[in-house]
Amino acid sequence: MDELMDIPLDAAELKGAGPRVFAASPACVCNPLKKRHYPKDCPEFAQTAGPSAGAGLGMPNGGLQVVIPSQGTYDKILEHLSSSATSEYDFADQSLLGDVFNSRWVPLPYTYNALKTLRWKGVHDAIWRDENVKNVHYILSPKPWDEKTDVQDQHQDPSHAWWKSLNEERLAEEQQRGISDGF
Repeated sequence: MDELMDIPLDAAELKGAGPRVFAASPACVCNPLKKRHYPKDCPEFAQTAGPSAGAGLGMPNGGLQVVIPSQGTYDKILEHLSSSATSEYDFADQSLLGDVFNSRWVPLPYTYNALKTLRWKGVHDAIWRDENVKNVHYILSPKPWDEKTDVQDQHQDPSHAWWKSLNEERLAEEQQRGISDGF
């Protein structure tokens, strides 16, 4: 995902006032579990490009963001946090960033923040491509790191097996390097 570091974003000197404050995948709040506070409609988006920042819900997903830090941007966020609007947010960070930087962020395709639920049949399985996904966002419980490794669940999300395999590789490599930090 090194290419994310080459996305043209506003310089820190613009203090969060420019048109390209940060990059993120759009919030896709499909509602496969029928949660009451989720919107009824989910914006459609492509595999290779995100929709405009104002499309659909008009808010970024907080799972992966590309940011050039600046004190000015931080100050804008802090100022908004003190407003009463935040008490009405259903999606905390996503709602806040969508309000403060409305249509001033760069949409990324879902592949950089692929919600595991998108792969589920009937959600967005029509656009999901395992080979194109660069980052899986393990939204909702259970998380793969919380599951017992000795229990084989036939209904386990396949993306959890990906995480377990990659984590085992990471742990083996760290062990070879003499790293044992418990994570």
